Amino acid sequence: MFPLVQTVSKPLLDKSRTIHNVVKILLVALSVILISQNAEGQGKHVQLVHADKIAFNKNLVNGQRLIGHVHLNFDGTDFYCDSAYKFSNGNFQAFGNIRVNKPGEYAISGKKLFFTEATQSATLNENCIFSDGAMTLTSPNMSYNMKSEVATYSGGGKVVSSKNNNELVSQTGRYHSPSNNFTFRRKVTVKNKDYTVVSDTMLYNTVTEISYFYGPTTITGKDLEIKCENGFFNSKTETCSFKKNARVKSKEQTLFGDSIFYNGKEKWGEAFQNVIIVDNNSDLTIRGNYGRHEETNEISWVTGKSILEKTLENKDTLFIVADTLFAKKTSDKNRDIKAYHNVILFSKDLQGKCDSLSLSEADSVMRMFYAPVLWNDANQLTGTEINLHFKNDSLDFLFVPEKSFLASEVVPGYFNQIKGKSLHGQFIKNDLHEVQIMGNGQLAYFSTEEKNKRTKLTGLNRSDCSNIRIELKEKAIQKVTLENEPNSLYNSIKKTKSSQFKLEDFIWRGNERPTSKDDLLKLHK
Repeated sequence: MFPLVQTVSKPLLDKSRTIHNVVKILLVALSVILISQNAEGQGKHVQLVHADKIAFNKNLVNGQRLIGHVHLNFDGTDFYCDSAYKFSNGNFQAFGNIRVNKPGEYAISGKKLFFTEATQSATLNENCIFSDGAMTLTSPNMSYNMKSEVATYSGGGKVVSSKNNNELVSQTGRYHSPSNNFTFRRKVTVKNKDYTVVSDTMLYNTVTEISYFYGPTTITGKDLEIKCENGFFNSKTETCSFKKNARVKSKEQTLFGDSIFYNGKEKWGEAFQNVIIVDNNSDLTIRGNYGRHEETNEISWVTGKSILEKTLENKDTLFIVADTLFAKKTSDKNRDIKAYHNVILFSKDLQGKCDSLSLSEADSVMRMFYAPVLWNDANQLTGTEINLHFKNDSLDFLFVPEKSFLASEVVPGYFNQIKGKSLHGQFIKNDLHEVQIMGNGQLAYFSTEEKNKRTKLTGLNRSDCSNIRIELKEKAIQKVTLENEPNSLYNSIKKTKSSQFKLEDFIWRGNERPTSKDDLLKLHK
């Protein structure tokens, strides 16, 4: 009885074991399916839409292998790949021809992908491409969080705008899809057909195409270079604003300021506080509190105690301070420079003051208007207008068309004086050498003697004539010639009335004279 049972039961037992193994595998697969179906009933979960083949492995208890035309979906986002491992917790790994698509919003591609359901995030590797219609991002490594809708990349990336072919590259980046905002760091470069922007850190919006940059930044265009450490650039309107060590350099001018605004389309820029405008092709610099430069009209102006600096012969510099300085290029590429209100000028050999002034490079003439006064060495010159002529950046001659008055202090409080209708003065090596008074000439000239190393007045010569010619040597009057029926009277100083010491309209303005560059802003009110 027992042998018979053993003979019959062995093949049945082997068959039973085979059936048991099949049932075990089916139970495992069923448990995976049930777990997945149970999870799909609770919130957002990964769903299998299609796979050519589903494989189970006893070593892959909590997952399944998907092969061929795999299609997964999570909360409206489709994942396509050649093959994948899908796990019961909703995570999956995908391989080959990765395509992630959320219709109407974005598409991502790559070679490898790992998705974590709990954090709703995907990490991609190798030839990653992210596109939302407005731009395309490529990078070797990329991650995207579907919940926060933030994409990040590392190892270098490139963003291309489909609207105007802007191209941006950086080492790392972050993109927020709903706001279209990028944050780039390390070796950031933006290029389009007109400009190249290089920065340390940049924020960029793919829709507005406005870049905000932080750290050392350079913007380069045709005949243009901009540098700063903080600012923004709008590539659509070609407008930008810069702060901290800001500089805009064009072919003709370089503009500095604490902050600068520049309009690339209209070709003008303005600067605020600590403004400097440098002419790149000459020796002219203008400073002030506010400045503006227009490339199209080739004009510049600076306001707020503005200062002009122009290099003269022998490395001397002419400084002109005014409320407003204005410079314009003329048709012959020379400049007309105008200074308005409270004008004070200073150089080693020449100082002056007036209400307004013009300087023409075409004829090398500086014209001083409205109560002008000019000092050269010990001489003070006034008139309705003073015209200074330069030759090779050196003083050549001067001309006063009306009410000319020349005076110099002999001893404190006593002055040699010459006045007339008009005056012509000749310079040699920037010193006044000869003066001619033409029409209605008058003279009050003191004679002196040296006693105990002191200058003592001995007499006064008062003269009237048509013309007067004066020769100067070593900055002092050496010879006076009276022309055309002179009428002259000489008296000793003791016999001369104090009322005769000064000619009519004489005013000594020595307290207005700057003695150094530092005096310019002190005297300017």
